[in-house]
Amino acid sequence: MNFDILLVGGGPSGLSLACALAGSGLNIAILERQAAAQLAAPSFDGREIALTHRSAATLQDLGAWSHIPAADIHPLVRAQVLNGGARASLDFLPGNNRVQALGQLVSNHHIRGALFRASETLPDVTLIDNAAVAHARADATGADVTLADGQMFTARLLVAADSRFSSLRQHLGIGAEVNRLGRAMMVCRVTHERPHHGIATEWFDHGQTLALLPLGPGQSSAVLTVSQEEADHLAAMDDAALAVSSRVATAAAGAPCPLPAPVTFIRW
Repeated sequence: MNFDILLVGGGPSGLSLACALAGSGLNIAILERQAAAQLAAPSFDGREIALTHRSAATLQDLGAWSHIPAADIHPLVRAQVLNGGARASLDFLPGNNRVQALGQLVSNHHIRGALFRASETLPDVTLIDNAAVAHARADATGADVTLADGQMFTARLLVAADSRFSSLRQHLGIGAEVNRLGRAMMVCRVTHERPHHGIATEWFDHGQTLALLPLGPGQSSAVLTVSQEEADHLAAMDDAALAVSSRVATAAAGAPCPLPAPVTFIRW
């Protein structure tokens, strides 16, 4: 099968590009390893995406914003950055009096699902799901891709949108430098009694970073960056021990604790 553009990867990047190119007169195909049902209802992965007003406007232009439930769009009113035990903070406020927030927080799986729903109605976009790339070639004359099941596709342009660990990039012999820092990020949702007022907080200390992203009333997303060894240790704790450990570690560092305690950790 021949197309103008082959997009390998049906994640946010691939789907966004497909929606942006729709109506351009180009015939577009998306090759995706997952089944269409998984793209239509992505699993919750814990990641909350901070969207600027321009990013939200782009999603509107792509026809995706209306597919995100209004109850799952959370205003990011202000952001503050804390450094170790310092009492002062670096604050980020809306620069325009007509704007009430810096942006919005939306779960990654809602963005993925919304972009899929926007793309599935486009007549010039074809989704080929359960598509595992076995071989790919690209040069000045065009590109071709062969799937594991033997299907072959040709195109004028080939786009690698299959994540930062792109297997298509490897098939094409495109090198990449990977710098592993030995750090790990642990993401979980927490409930708390004190209000967050729509304020995102990030606290930096030696060896660890804690960010709190405001979601619904009494709920935030906690993002902890530590060593891989410490992350494995924390992940093995039960919810109560994890909550206590987080507060003790923050207090021991002498910092103004950014956790609106008491907190309860929610796992999925």
